[in-house]
Amino acid sequence: MQLKDYYKILEVTPLATQQEIKKSFRRLALKYHPDKNEDSPLSEAMFKEIQEAWEVLSDPKKREEYNYKRWFNRSIGGSYTERALTPAAILASARQLKDYVASMNIFQIDFDALSFHIRQLLSDSNIGILRQFNDVPTNRNINKTLLQAAEPLPLKYLQPIALLLAKLAGNDEPTIRAIDHAVQQRKRRDLWEKYKWVAVVVVTGLICWLMYKVGNQ
Repeated sequence: MQLKDYYKILEVTPLATQQEIKKSFRRLALKYHPDKNEDSPLSEAMFKEIQEAWEVLSDPKKREEYNYKRWFNRSIGGSYTERALTPAAILASARQLKDYVASMNIFQIDFDALSFHIRQLLSDSNIGILRQFNDVPTNRNINKTLLQAAEPLPLKYLQPIALLLAKLAGNDEPTIRAIDHAVQQRKRRDLWEKYKWVAVVVVTGLICWLMYKVGNQ
């Protein structure tokens, strides 16, 4: 996920005083509070982002650490996001990860790191947001995209991811079937990888035997 721009989320500048940050936080918290925006998942998501930004920027030590991360992100040409964590934002991150994996040589992929990133996108909080919005087409796209991103992973890495994907899918039968199909495919692939040397030996032996028979006719 991109580094969040807490200053933009709270609608203040990086030079804002603690009093200015507090004032803006109160104004935005009042605007997006769930009690004033019943049945509005977007407002609830915004409220959580505002609280998260306030927790960091209201603490001098956390703010200093965040400012360093922000400076480093800018120094390497990174970008920020001030969007609330919505299904569209999670899908965009999933697609970004899938495209990154597709651009890599399989021998360059760190399976532990890739598995970690996918599981981060499928954290309990993210799944909670996705299920709250209940946007079935987007959730299906997220499932499909993350399955594609996980394609290089061996079975032992895919299985815990599949459980999280199934949790997101809920009662969506087509998506559950797609997840099961991916797991079964991975089982067959891993089995082949484990025993292909046996097939190579058998085929090589058969060819040698045939060449021997032909040569002695």
